[in-house]
Amino acid sequence: MNFHPPLAALLVAVTCLATNVQAQERHNAVPMPEWEPAQLEQALAKATLGRAEEGKRLHHFLYCSACHGDNGTSPSRNWPSLTGQKPDYVMKTLLDYKQNMRRDHYRKAFVMTKVSSLLDDTQMADLAAYYASQPAPTVPPQTQGKLARKGALLATQGDAKRGIAACAGCHGEQGESGVTPDTPALAGQTPEYFIQAMKMYKQGMRTSDVGGVMRMFARPLSDAEITSLAHYYAGLGSRGSLAP
Repeated sequence: MNFHPPLAALLVAVTCLATNVQAQERHNAVPMPEWEPAQLEQALAKATLGRAEEGKRLHHFLYCSACHGDNGTSPSRNWPSLTGQKPDYVMKTLLDYKQNMRRDHYRKAFVMTKVSSLLDDTQMADLAAYYASQPAPTVPPQTQGKLARKGALLATQGDAKRGIAACAGCHGEQGESGVTPDTPALAGQTPEYFIQAMKMYKQGMRTSDVGGVMRMFARPLSDAEITSLAHYYAGLGSRGSLAP
């Protein structure tokens, strides 16, 4: 697949169009498609074959850096950092958008759906390899230590009385790795982005989690608990000790 200079103009046009979409379009009544585990496994077969150098070229050529940072670590609190993620997680996310499975934040999803539609599986794998090759993100040390300590209990122990499993069971003891393509590394994400994502799951607006696992986990959480988890995982990233 070859890209041409007019791509930049196309991306700008797509962004402008997304900002003018009417409010009623943000909540499409059509049921969201969801992954079957076997289908996802087959779709991710190429994820580990990506070329990091080619992914780096695509990252800059597609202007991914405008939202996700020069090397995949986002300078914005509203966009996720992609560095340090496993290749299959990044590729799954791109496939989610390409197959119109992500409409949770309409304006952003609209842009990502259009961008991912330009990519074939090989190019997605290349981007995934590039982000995986970069060091995991770090954030400045958080001042909300009390919040982080509360989040640590929920992340490492869960809440058996409410049937809430420990986050660490899927996302790693240090938030460094997901055990399946549906579970990203969490350490180093900004609290604002983490909170945004969790509220989308809680409200059922983000449905790309296989089997609805994250929706089930997020539903009983209070906003205060989500905030405490956000600061806990951001704090893990401030240590700067996580390897990709």
